[in-house]
Amino acid sequence: MQASFDAGCLLSLGVLLRLAVAAMNYEIYCMLDDPCTSSEVPSITQISDATGRYGDLRFGLSVASVVFSDLCCYLVLSHGIKESSHLETLLVTSCFLDLLQAVTTSFKYHYLPIQLGGLAMCLTLLRALQLLGSAARVSTLWRVAVGLFAALCVDLCVVAALHNHWAPVSLSHWASWTALEYLGLVLYTSVMVLIASLLPPAVVKCHWFPRLVPVEQRKSLLPQHLKRVSTPKGQQ
Repeated sequence: MQASFDAGCLLSLGVLLRLAVAAMNYEIYCMLDDPCTSSEVPSITQISDATGRYGDLRFGLSVASVVFSDLCCYLVLSHGIKESSHLETLLVTSCFLDLLQAVTTSFKYHYLPIQLGGLAMCLTLLRALQLLGSAARVSTLWRVAVGLFAALCVDLCVVAALHNHWAPVSLSHWASWTALEYLGLVLYTSVMVLIASLLPPAVVKCHWFPRLVPVEQRKSLLPQHLKRVSTPKGQQ
């Protein structure tokens, strides 16, 4: 018997679970260690590292959430939008760099896969929004997604500038790059959830391997999908 999941719900679940794990790791790190007693906000790398008390638990949860989120992202976006070789290439690159940064938290130059992965992720989201916009799906949700995506790009640029000491000293006193890093994760999650709601109706079927099947005349779990699927009997 095959289990099936709505593609939009699965994509949203992946990114929301990743955000929840980051929040959980932050609480574990701050409750059981001393760094959070200072004014400096720990980075996502610090709360996901295997060092310190319960480090193995935090690291394992982080890697598992990244793997699950990236699998959902690739499975849904690579087939949920009309064929695009550029999108698939960007997806593979983004997911690879994301997984690389998740498993190399103790690497000296860990910021390199993070920043390169952030760039690849932004290009992936840009391409996905372009495809959804050109597919006559321009709506209020699409415009909100574009606005949040623009805010995400600005946030990541500021984070990179502060972390790499490219920004003026006055800016570093005004904003903390670690706090903006969490804001970026929230913005990314929001954009992905909105994209999930704008995707063409489809179902992910799990047998030996998961596969995505477009919805034609069957019900979908999302109400907005249901409206687009239903057609008068005389037109079938």
